[in-house]
Amino acid sequence: MDEMCQSAIVKGVSEICFTEHLAVREGDPCYGWLDMDAYGKDIAKCRNKFKDKLIIKKGLEIGEPHLSMNKIEPYKSGHDIDFIIGSVHNLEEEDLTVYMQGKEQIESYTGYFRELLASVSQGDMDVIGHFDLLKRYAFDVNGRYRHSDYEELIHEILKTAISRNIGLEINTSGFRSSSLEIFPSQIILKMYKELGGEILTVGSDSHSANMIGNNIPPVYLMLKQLGFKSVFSYTQRKPSAVDI
Repeated sequence: MDEMCQSAIVKGVSEICFTEHLAVREGDPCYGWLDMDAYGKDIAKCRNKFKDKLIIKKGLEIGEPHLSMNKIEPYKSGHDIDFIIGSVHNLEEEDLTVYMQGKEQIESYTGYFRELLASVSQGDMDVIGHFDLLKRYAFDVNGRYRHSDYEELIHEILKTAISRNIGLEINTSGFRSSSLEIFPSQIILKMYKELGGEILTVGSDSHSANMIGNNIPPVYLMLKQLGFKSVFSYTQRKPSAVDI
């Protein structure tokens, strides 16, 4: 965490949010390891050390937040969480890479987007994480997916998110995958804008210090071209707009 903060400062990043993974599915690599007390102490230590140089937020990325909500609640309550990303990492109790094996593209993506709709309809989150994440793994198997095949499902997910004041995370890690696209794609962002969506956060999904802030400036430029005027920052789970 210390190295992450130092990297952010060197790269001119003014605010960073750590989003430790919380998994509710037994068998998920992240299941059962998150220690909220230790996490809180690490955040406090970094906030104290870098207080004049970097704003540090405390968040969670919850996999399948619509499942086992009773297990999730203790990780949220009383821990001063600033921000929650809701993601789908597993389907039918399998990792996405396993779930998609032996399936045609239409079947795997339809299943994924249906699960994402269930997650957004029922789960507690501030933003949808890497909206079309499946393409990270499926691109090498069956190429780029056609949005028109899933337009109704995607439309319903976005409408539901907007109605619940849930935003979208723009995740630049897609540029590190074979698809060479952000999550979500520009087509989904355009649809979100047309439906009246405004809440966007931008993150690099950094799992190492050298990834901090990667590809964020060109994403800001793209957002301006799409007509967005702001991105959002969260404090105590309340969003505030930041001009871009």
